[in-house]
Amino acid sequence: MYQATARRSKGYAVWVYPDHHPVERDCLQCVHCQFTWFVEPGSGVERGWCQHCMGPTCGKPGCHECRPFLKQLEDAERRIEFFKAVGV
Repeated sequence: MYQATARRSKGYAVWVYPDHHPVERDCLQCVHCQFTWFVEPGSGVERGWCQHCMGPTCGKPGCHECRPFLKQLEDAERRIEFFKAVGV
């Protein structure tokens, strides 16, 4: 019944092949790096959950440490403003 679903999916994709029936899948997105993947229960791929952000993580080594994507963007903007201020 529920082969590829998520409670709060971040996206939904439908592929229509000329010789097959349509394939429908839910997508999730990592709260730390914005990596998007298709929900496939039982695939064997280890994903995670961030207790601080309350969202799914992709399981990549860089995403084990809680660093929300919005915080990363703010840090990048701050670096750009600093370099502009010092004339680099």
